[in-house]
Amino acid sequence: MHYITEEDVERNLGVKETVEILEEAFLSYSSGTSFYRPRERIIFDETVFNTMPGVFQHRNLAGLKTYIANRNGARFVVIIFDTRKSELLAVIEANKLGQIRTGALPAMVTRRMVKGKNQGFCVIGSGYQAETQLEAMASVFSLDSVSVYSRTFSNAKKFAERMQKKIGLEVKAHESVSAALRDATIINTITDSNNSIFSRKDLGEEYHVNLCGGNIPNRREAAEDVLVDSDLIVVEDMEQAMMESGEIISLTKNHPGKKCVELGDFMKMEKGELNGKRKTVFKSMGIGLEDVAAGYALMKNMGLLK
Repeated sequence: MHYITEEDVERNLGVKETVEILEEAFLSYSSGTSFYRPRERIIFDETVFNTMPGVFQHRNLAGLKTYIANRNGARFVVIIFDTRKSELLAVIEANKLGQIRTGALPAMVTRRMVKGKNQGFCVIGSGYQAETQLEAMASVFSLDSVSVYSRTFSNAKKFAERMQKKIGLEVKAHESVSAALRDATIINTITDSNNSIFSRKDLGEEYHVNLCGGNIPNRREAAEDVLVDSDLIVVEDMEQAMMESGEIISLTKNHPGKKCVELGDFMKMEKGELNGKRKTVFKSMGIGLEDVAAGYALMKNMGLLK
């Protein structure tokens, strides 16, 4: 059994390869050779204990992400087993791994959703998780423009300066969300906002929005009219969305005729089925299959898998 530290993850797992392994994982899920269950939470004494199981049977792995969170912070761990030998392979410190796969997943979905390599990109949010949202998107698209909006403008400026050096593209910080969205065709949100940050009027006639922040029902990143006016809405898992996503819960209640497509079914869609879908949304909440798949890529890079 291997114990893998945050430093090991930093050295051995890249964003672009995580995009590729997540695509493989969800294609295997859509064909019935990988599995997962939605996140389960146990709440006690102002503490939340989370478990997120997944089986990457395509690669003979099973495991889960588990973490505990309270006022003292959060600690993330991924545990991975070999399904052939019933052997514990690794315990992985997973703060960095979670950051990487959280950025890689919307990039994977967007690449399958959006036509054309040249895009304008906006990230809403400027914290730790926002870094890989931008890094992953820059790895799969040729970004003509990059903008960032944060509720605190000084944080947006610092993010722009930091990421400009990291990815080698100009990143512009904006004081208003409407200005940040002006040239964007792809928008990623990664915030803990309880109130909608933007609405349909802030977007053009063609857009793809990745809602990657809130995973508790009282949080909102986009106004309901963004989803109502969209041609296609994709969620990782509908059961989990109905427990965790404020946007999807509200949409389903107020507009029951507006249907969402689960990610496994989206992966089966032919390119022709996406023709004419110029306004699209992906709601990401995080599931354990993603962490097991990222763990596979990490262990392979470290030479720990035969």
